[in-house]
Amino acid sequence: MRQKPSRGRLNNTLMFDLHSHIVFGVDDGARSFEESKALLQEAKVRGIDQIMCTPHCRWDSFDKRTIQMNFDSLQEYAESQNIKLDLGFEVNWKKLGEFGVEQAGSLCLGNTGMFLLELSDESMPPNWESSVHKLQSAGLLVVIAHPERYRAVQNNLDVAKRMKELGCLIQVSANFMQDGLFGARKKTVMALLKEDLVDYVASDAHRIGDYEQYIQALAYCKKHAQSK
Repeated sequence: MRQKPSRGRLNNTLMFDLHSHIVFGVDDGARSFEESKALLQEAKVRGIDQIMCTPHCRWDSFDKRTIQMNFDSLQEYAESQNIKLDLGFEVNWKKLGEFGVEQAGSLCLGNTGMFLLELSDESMPPNWESSVHKLQSAGLLVVIAHPERYRAVQNNLDVAKRMKELGCLIQVSANFMQDGLFGARKKTVMALLKEDLVDYVASDAHRIGDYEQYIQALAYCKKHAQSK
């Protein structure tokens, strides 16, 4: 039976982070075990006690065995800090094409049956809807990672609405807070919130300080979601 994580939805008080890069030495996130530990300590200070680790499944250097080994080391430390870790992946659409949908089940978020799909910042892949349908046909629930970065969504919110029509969940990443008031990512998050399209706000944590930004982003999103 699938276990669904405590939803990091805007009306939920449980501190569950759906998307992070805190596993050391496997992507552009934490670079060492000590940096991973520091990120966990920061998360704990901020009141976060459940984190989904989602290394990039994007580059040729993707090594699932090394990721699992480093995750296991980090999980042991996290348990000593009363933080629950699960392992999943942020899967780029091109890499999904390489692996094939038949491998998608092994790349889900823990044992939730949820699949974190990264599309393209520059333009929507021509086959993105087909990819979503294939994942769903395999029994998976598709979560679209940070669509506020996608130029197609920035230019036309109907693209995000189509994602929802297809049954996808939408996850925004906290680093939209780095934008100024009129930054493209922040404006898009505001528009998504106004249309009630956001399902998750995640840290997408890579470095020390990202969990402080995550708490700020959660507060920002809750405020603007409530003001609809």
